[in-house]
Amino acid sequence: MKDLIVGQKVKLNDLTRAENITIGLKIDFSPLIELDFSCFGVDEQGKLSDDRYMVFFNQKSSPEHSIQIVAKESLDSETFRVNLTSLPKTIKKLVFTATIDANTTMGEMNSGYLRLSDGVNDVARFDFNAQNFNQEKAIIIGEIYIKDVWRFGAVAQGFNGGLSALLAHFGGEEVAEPSVAPEPPKVRLSKITLEKKGDKQSISLEKTNTVQAIHINLNWDAGEPQKGFFGGAKSAPDLDLGCFYRMTDGTIGVIQPVGKNFGNKSQSPYILLDKDDQTGTASDGENLTIYRPDLVEFMIVFAMIYKGAVDFSTVNGRVTIKDPKGNEVFIQLNSPDLKSAFCVVASFKKSGANFDLVKEEKYFAKGHKQADKHYGFGFTWTAGRK
Repeated sequence: MKDLIVGQKVKLNDLTRAENITIGLKIDFSPLIELDFSCFGVDEQGKLSDDRYMVFFNQKSSPEHSIQIVAKESLDSETFRVNLTSLPKTIKKLVFTATIDANTTMGEMNSGYLRLSDGVNDVARFDFNAQNFNQEKAIIIGEIYIKDVWRFGAVAQGFNGGLSALLAHFGGEEVAEPSVAPEPPKVRLSKITLEKKGDKQSISLEKTNTVQAIHINLNWDAGEPQKGFFGGAKSAPDLDLGCFYRMTDGTIGVIQPVGKNFGNKSQSPYILLDKDDQTGTASDGENLTIYRPDLVEFMIVFAMIYKGAVDFSTVNGRVTIKDPKGNEVFIQLNSPDLKSAFCVVASFKKSGANFDLVKEEKYFAKGHKQADKHYGFGFTWTAGRK
């Protein structure tokens, strides 16, 4: 049996050749509390596009029984059985989660595990505990996802907002409706795709008592390793997410992994890039959050191939933008220019109480400097590497 740690990923066929896989989940608290375990079957954008593939206590099977809650095995709190061969082709990832309704957080747990079994023996196990969490009331424990082959990832990612925050992460929301008897959560999607260059969507910046953050995610697929923007040896595709910004006070700047300019959440520019995924194996790609969009006058979001591909034709680049209300805008980089490794994906422009989001998808063979000249920021550029 293989023991896994947080962030580790492994090919399923390195663990087992079985078509039916059992996933056992367990979280211990003292005193005991009730938890709800769920499996979300999501599409290639990471969204629950069909709520029949949210398998939980009130919906214990997907339509063709490819995902099921079964009788608890061993010491499990909940046990799922999955048949990957019968899943619809639209389902690209299975996400196993846990939520708490009680006045308790995941940071108070004793311990937890996720185990993978071939139906006879456990083939892998992921153990976690309170040190992995703080005030979260919902967590993603692990994922089974397709990336050329089926793989498993040990995640341990938390959400302070509980089930509602978890549903919002997957493109839906929990809707409370009056009724005589309790009803299961209903999932409502709000997702828009900007198909063509120039397509626009307005994002409201009306003031509320909550943080008006805008979240931008870049994701891509592994392709045949090639040289990239900076040359070098062949490797897996390494894409970078970044932005040029101009604030309402006239301040300009760049956020990107090159030069380690990751921004700042708590002071100007209130824009933060979460990480640099140099391997292309992070299931959640790279993420840029605008914490104070009301202070941004104009901004362009770009994707750049640092290495591993010569252009965007082989990587299936895609960007998902979530507004402060949880609505999502999806942009596919579906018109790549050959031999151009730098793409301005979208622009944001302040317009009264709104942010006007436009699909740009403009490619620049000469990279940052050429894009800067086109959009008129006026930076001084020097060579840089990671």
